[in-house]
Amino acid sequence: MGCCASTPSIVSPYPTDQGANPSSRTAITSSQQQSQAAIQRPSTHASSHSNRHHHVPLAKHINKPLKLHVWRSEPRIWTRKELDRERIEFFDTRVTGRPEIWQTIQQVLDVLWSGGDEGDTDGGLATAQTILDAAGITIPTGDLAGGAYDSFGAHYSLPEYIVSDPLDLAEGPAGNSNQGEDKSGEEGEDSLSEDELLRRRQEKGKGVLNDEDMMTIRVKLSDREETPLRVTIGREDKLKTVAFKILEEAELPLERKIKIAYMGRILDMNETLLSQGWQEEHVVNAWVF
Repeated sequence: MGCCASTPSIVSPYPTDQGANPSSRTAITSSQQQSQAAIQRPSTHASSHSNRHHHVPLAKHINKPLKLHVWRSEPRIWTRKELDRERIEFFDTRVTGRPEIWQTIQQVLDVLWSGGDEGDTDGGLATAQTILDAAGITIPTGDLAGGAYDSFGAHYSLPEYIVSDPLDLAEGPAGNSNQGEDKSGEEGEDSLSEDELLRRRQEKGKGVLNDEDMMTIRVKLSDREETPLRVTIGREDKLKTVAFKILEEAELPLERKIKIAYMGRILDMNETLLSQGWQEEHVVNAWVF
């Protein structure tokens, strides 16, 4: 009995193993297919990741060859003195961005302003481009007036009067403020007659002031987001006279009114700036209305 019982137990595994072989082959084949698919999937992902990694820098760092910025300033006419003053003021008042990038941009502009070294036939473009490339500064439009980017993607905005001289740059010492002076004496004469007479006396030499009697103030205008305006005034000028000079320098209509504030306080227009506690190099605010 024991022998009969043992015989089936010995024989029974063989049919079972024979029947299991096809399913084992199927399982092995299926496992191989899954393994191949698994191998292919990471490869596809890696390829996609590689493509993305390849394209991101191109999108972030678009750079075109540097070109000269050509423009006209009309109706305003800039003078050399005004441009030089504005450019110094611009780079002295940069508070955002990396200082070393601003210094490099200024160095590039110095090259372009001078027209490059002796013998340069491209206006200094090649030299300027070399400096930009070395600092990792990119110009997406090729025109510095369109702005520049550092290697971290920070934007550096540059007004066109900082980038290059206008084609209609005035040769004389005076700019747009001298144009139209015949009619400026007639417009707003009722409200500004005292100031107008003072200006005319100064222009005719009757009210000429010595250099030690003059000073330059920086004025932040309420109607524009620009660097403070530099205005030269007499130390004894009352603020209503200063207001007139600010209007002229800012090229605003003479009918406009100005209130001058310093350290959060509206100043008396019938007093001088110095008599009301102003300290040299401090910026005053001008509310234009």
